Formats: sequence, structure tokens, C-alpha cells
Amino acid sequence: MVTPAEIAEVLAAHPGVGRAEVAVVRHDGRDVTVAVVEPTEYLSGPLLRNHARRELGDDGAPAGVLIVDRIPTAGGAVDADAVAAAVADGRCTLFEDPRDDVERRVAEIWAAQMDVRSVGANDDFLELGGDSLSALGIIAAIEAEFDRSLDVYEFMSAASVRRLAEILR
Repeated sequence: MVTPAEIAEVLAAHPGVGRAEVAVVRHDGRDVTVAVVEPTEYLSGPLLRNHARRELGDDGAPAGVLIVDRIPTAGGAVDADAVAAAVADGRCTLFEDPRDDVERRVAEIWAAQMDVRSVGANDDFLELGGDSLSALGIIAAIEAEFDRSLDVYEFMSAASVRRLAEILR
């Protein structure tokens, strides 16, 4: 089992990260591991979560990565209440597995086209590092997989696997 300290170490070793800490917080009745990161360049939580998944495996990575200017602390440790509030407020997207076959197929297409280890159902296309070329590749792959035309506006408006799957259903 991967420890919070190991997660923090892996994230802190990323060239775009200045400092990383990890907290375990309650969310929706379960304990989730959330990394809190002070970046030195533009990075998104989903990109860093995928970095941790590559380094530690899917089971060892944090559920989410909160990007902050300054890591909130209380009593010399990361402030778990502040982290829990950020998760509850939607400032930190937690990884959520696709819930059905359509979401799974869309997530697999995104992962393959964007060369990321895994894509969660609520991950944002742009926060995963998406650009115009990957958008066009995803659109073409989705049109072939689902035998349905999809325009760029529909794709960009959807922004996440879950919302795109809703359009395709």
C-alpha cells in the first residue's frame, strides 16, 4: 500500500511542483486521499493525478489533486478541513470511474488520443491537457466508434466524459 508520504514525494519530484502534501478527508461518506500542490508552472489537478497514477499505479494515486498558491496548514500539518471544503466546493475534481459502457468507451478514447493513463468520468478535457489536435482526434474516434457525427462545439461544450456520454446516448 502506498503511503501519503510516498504520494507527496512522487508529486514533489515533478518538475512543475514546488511543494506537495497529502491529506485523507471524508467525502460522500468515504475517506479519500487528496494531494495539495503548490505548482511552479501551470499544471492542473487531473494532469498531476495522472502523473501519480503512472508512477504509483491506479490504486496508489490520490483521488484528486488540489492546486493552491499556498498549502493550507493547521497545527503544522496540511489542513484537512480546508482540503475537504475544497473538494466539497468542486475546486478539486476527484477521479470517478465511468459508470456505464458509453462512459467507459468515451474515457478509453480520450485516454488513447491524449496519451494519459486514465480518464475519469468528470475530468475536464482542457485540464487534462487537451488541445485542438487532440480534440479533432477524439471527435474522429468517437464518430467512428458511435457511428454518429459530432461537431467541435458539441464536444467542447460537453467538456467531460460524462457530459459527452450524455450527448451520445
